[in-house]
Amino acid sequence: MAQSDLFRPAFDGSPIGMIVMDAEGAMLDANRAFARIVGRTTAGLRTFRLRDLTHPDDVARDEELRGQLDTGELPYFQAQTRLIHRNGDTVWTRLTVSLAPAEAAPARYLAHVEDVTEIRRAKDLLERRALYDHLTGLPNRTLLLERLEAALESRRADAHTVACIFLDVDHFKLVNDSLGHEAGDTLLQAIASRVRGAVRPGDTVARLGGDEFVVILESVATQAAAEAFLTVIAADVQVPFAVGGHEVVPTVSAGLALAEPGITAESLLRNADTAMYTAKQRGRARVEVFSTELRSHALSKLSIESELRTAIREGELVVHYQPIVRLDTNEAVAYEALVRWQHPSRGLLLPEEFIEVCEEANLVVPLGAFVINEACELIAAHPEFTGRIFVNVSTRQIGSADLTRVVTHALESTGIDPGRLGLEITESGMLIATQAARADLDGLSQLGVELIIDDFGTGYSALSSVLLNPVSGLKLAREFTLRLGDRSTGDRISTTVAALTRSLGMSGVIEGVESEAQRDIAREHGWALGQGFLFGHAIPVTELPFAAHRPCPQSADDRSGPLASA
Repeated sequence: MAQSDLFRPAFDGSPIGMIVMDAEGAMLDANRAFARIVGRTTAGLRTFRLRDLTHPDDVARDEELRGQLDTGELPYFQAQTRLIHRNGDTVWTRLTVSLAPAEAAPARYLAHVEDVTEIRRAKDLLERRALYDHLTGLPNRTLLLERLEAALESRRADAHTVACIFLDVDHFKLVNDSLGHEAGDTLLQAIASRVRGAVRPGDTVARLGGDEFVVILESVATQAAAEAFLTVIAADVQVPFAVGGHEVVPTVSAGLALAEPGITAESLLRNADTAMYTAKQRGRARVEVFSTELRSHALSKLSIESELRTAIREGELVVHYQPIVRLDTNEAVAYEALVRWQHPSRGLLLPEEFIEVCEEANLVVPLGAFVINEACELIAAHPEFTGRIFVNVSTRQIGSADLTRVVTHALESTGIDPGRLGLEITESGMLIATQAARADLDGLSQLGVELIIDDFGTGYSALSSVLLNPVSGLKLAREFTLRLGDRSTGDRISTTVAALTRSLGMSGVIEGVESEAQRDIAREHGWALGQGFLFGHAIPVTELPFAAHRPCPQSADDRSGPLASA
């Protein structure tokens, strides 16, 4: 049949590979398209059997299918068969084999061969993208859970177990913000390589996204053995690394969880995540091992988060005000607005009992807007008080949350002078390097709102944080007030910072003044304004000295200048 005048032109000119084989699979004839697929000549192919050009892993399957063709079980068969090109490359093909007509002896089989290598590569690429992280080449969450589930199912019934390690790179956002995302990506790739090099060949290292990595240690004898592996990983990660022209010493916060009988992959991963989060909360660059106590703590925080969302929605939050006074006269010239939670069953809660949860749940943005609005409404309702109200601002409110817009809305809705409102921002908040954050700070300054550095001296900024940002004042951290009178570091820092504020024409407040002795020393050091329990705790609006006064129209003369002259 293959030699007939009718069939030959179609056989030779077909763009699809075609071969004719005898009962042993030897190629009696092949067209040019097939010859191109395997990189050989049509004449040379007559010395081969098809199995000679087939990938060894596919030979047995194809021969079994051909046997079913011979017995009549199949009218034809089609298979994804890998052929070997003359240069050694693997060519993926779609092989369709049928029986030749009986009169076509000695021909036994006709085969159509389509080159589907590019289709296969595209499919493999899509599958890889679905299962692997594009930046590091590590397995992603989907593949990680598959392998973790397989590890749990195959764990031996002896003392060995499966360990899951959750790693989070400490202060990675600082690298991204200061050196750029390209430097951050380079650092992540280096860390991925280091972690992968620190584990055994059969273990899995995955990246979940951002700066989070997970390691699956299979067949670990004890918790101590898993901790030993983790020590090696952490040590390898901490080797100094040059990125963006800077030397970076990366550290990781790590959580370790061991498989328990009947645990699922999701639960084991969640346990390790919980332990990692605890490590971050307890100081970073450390390891925490999961326990039932950590789970209970996590559930408690989840409950607080849910209640806090309700509190914001239902108006359970209130604002109290603590005075800032002249140290020479004890006259209150300003107040700091401090949020409280009037819990329906637990009573009045202070910020330390819920602010951390608020930050993590990204509730600090609506909470911050609430306090700003409350402060502006207080100013508008009591123009007879000519001082300022200061509001603490979280770094999460700056930049992406558009703090300038929030403040502008509060000012416009209350009609107050922007100069009557002050915002206290931490040193780290002043050093945020994103364009949006810098624009936010500049926008607030242009509005006429006073920006104050809070807890000055406890962060990691240099004096450039004061000089390079629109700052009009600072508050010395309470840690230094506690050391007043030590005739050493505490006194020198207090004296120096007080002199700095005066030389720069800024206002300065010393925080945490709790005794007459501290006030006297602070005055000797040059501080004019102070804040602390000596002068009063934070109190509700109704207890403010001016709250009982009847509001009167605000005049231009009522509007205050800088805090230092308030």
